[in-house]
Amino acid sequence: MTARKIEIKRLPDGQVSVRKGSWFDVFPEERREPWAAWYEQMYRDYGYAGYLEMAKELRAL
Repeated sequence: MTARKIEIKRLPDGQVSVRKGSWFDVFPEERREPWAAWYEQMYRDYGYAGYLEMAKELRAL
């Protein structure tokens, strides 16, 4: 099984779209940093590299 790529983009209306496989979410730009911080905390708590990858991708947008 191959890992699904994280796709993060800014939509024309300014919101942020996050997709990984069939899971996706759309939220306002002002939630991008809090979500990145939350994913970093989840990585520290559980050690799952996918959480850290999501945080990095959100910050790179």
